[in-house]
Amino acid sequence: MNSVLVVRILRIVGWAALTGSIGVVLGTVLVESLGGPVETQRIWPSSRLWSCFFRSVAMAGSATALAGVIALPATFALVASRPRRARGLLLSMVIMPLVIMPGTFAYAWMLLATRQGGWAARLLDALGWNTPGLEWVQSAWVLATWLWPIPALVVSASFVQTGRTGYQLARLDAPGVLAFVRGAIPPMRAPVTAALAIVFTLAINDSTVPPLMGSGDVWSVEVMAQASAAASRPRPAGYLFWHAWPVIVLVALAAAAAAPGLRAMSNWAESLEARELGQTRSVEHRATALAVVVAVAMTILPIVVFIAELATGRAGLEESIRTAYLTFRRDGLATLIVGLLTAGAAFAATTTILGDPARAPARRFVQVGAIAAAFAGAVLPPELIGTALATFYTRISDPLSRWSVYDCTPFVWGAATFTRYAFFPMAVGLLLNRRVPESLVAQTRLDGSDDVTVTARVRLPFLWKPVAAAALVAGCMALSEVAASVLVQPPRFFGGSLAVRVDMQMHYGRQDETIALALMMLIPAMIGAWLAPGVRGGHSLPAES
Repeated sequence: MNSVLVVRILRIVGWAALTGSIGVVLGTVLVESLGGPVETQRIWPSSRLWSCFFRSVAMAGSATALAGVIALPATFALVASRPRRARGLLLSMVIMPLVIMPGTFAYAWMLLATRQGGWAARLLDALGWNTPGLEWVQSAWVLATWLWPIPALVVSASFVQTGRTGYQLARLDAPGVLAFVRGAIPPMRAPVTAALAIVFTLAINDSTVPPLMGSGDVWSVEVMAQASAAASRPRPAGYLFWHAWPVIVLVALAAAAAAPGLRAMSNWAESLEARELGQTRSVEHRATALAVVVAVAMTILPIVVFIAELATGRAGLEESIRTAYLTFRRDGLATLIVGLLTAGAAFAATTTILGDPARAPARRFVQVGAIAAAFAGAVLPPELIGTALATFYTRISDPLSRWSVYDCTPFVWGAATFTRYAFFPMAVGLLLNRRVPESLVAQTRLDGSDDVTVTARVRLPFLWKPVAAAALVAGCMALSEVAASVLVQPPRFFGGSLAVRVDMQMHYGRQDETIALALMMLIPAMIGAWLAPGVRGGHSLPAES
């Protein structure tokens, strides 16, 4: 098929996905919230809700700080590691926690903390893990073990772009790690702030980890409860917006703090391959070894815990997996379909922002608008995303109301996961777009080619591999989405969200089938993390000085 025609089709699909998901969410929230609070709804939260809010801020802030600390050794190892194969393996291990269902980490820690006997339970008791009133601290730690790859990846890339020179100068009179903190961190302030702001936003919006840690009095759990009640209100999305406005304002401030860093990253135009870092060899081995230990410990903890629990369970490992497979086969297929739809739509949406905005101001406006809308969708509370989509699409049905998009198809479910995760591949596409050789672009334009032709014949051949890898990561994250999926999974489709089913069963405690399902949920994450380093395919793009 003609490559130009393929790009035209991809852009049509991409704009349809952006409009039918993110556009619907933002439009519905805007229209319904402009009317003010619904009926007798109070705009000012009660003292109990403010207590939940400040506890959530403390939890998310602690998770952000812990994620930054956990990420430091991996960050240094990523920028210092020279062998390509070792770097790829380390990158896969760093990515893996991010694409694993966050409730999986919480469930593993819950099983450890409630296990009768054993050195792990005694160690956690000695550390005060089960101390009443500190459940939000436990939640912060679990969230950090899920989100630490974000600062690790962003800071390592930023180091190669802006922090290398400062590090080399500081390395003249300081040891490696201290030189990294003193010389590299200051020039990277904006990207580091952006990474931490994203971690904070994801942590404060998560409603799956705190309940498993026994912390039900946080804002995200309260919003999830209100999302179920919002359906009976005249303006469901407006009701939930005015209920959640303190967190939305806080998230908007975090987004504003992240904006300079995101703009700085969009201007990166050099290769992200590891560079010569000066006197780093003595530190490199220690940092790499420490990073591998940290990454392995964070990644395989759920696997080790689940296998150990199944091996000592009542039903045994083989019987538990056989029973869980029946559920996995039905709901897993439906979830896989949504994951593939999310990945495909994210790839198509990324093609809409590829091009040369400098040649057409209108193109620049469209590019900025699309990426800003995707970012807004990524940071909104997932409960608000699900409520807005359900509010809009439940009105679309046949005249006899026997069939509807919401009830009978996975489209709305996929729209929710697309809204949540499309920003990542779009950001990767925008970042790599500048690395396409300008000489090839100019040569193609001499033939009178338009923007679509240039994208099809020059840009996409260079960018399709990293964008596809990023879209694959988005699809893997869609498989683990709970908060939005629980509100929009179709009741008359052949299967529902496997992540939602597993999350609900986790709250019943130690069950062999649930543990086996949680173990099976790790399979797509491991595959996605293994394939995701293909994003390095964009790192070899030649860049003109």
